Amino acid sequence: MPAILGNIIVIAALTAAAALAVRSMRKSRKCGGGCNGDCGNCRGCH
Repeated sequence: MPAILGNIIVIAALTAAAALAVRSMRKSRKCGGGCNGDCGNCRGCH
């Protein structure tokens, strides 16, 4: 049983990392890819 629990934890961590990567890519695309944190330049993407 502990091996299954370990696998579940690893899969959950990988899923969370992938979700954060996709979120970052979408946010970057919304900003035109070159957002520097100045919302005046990228129409308030932050």
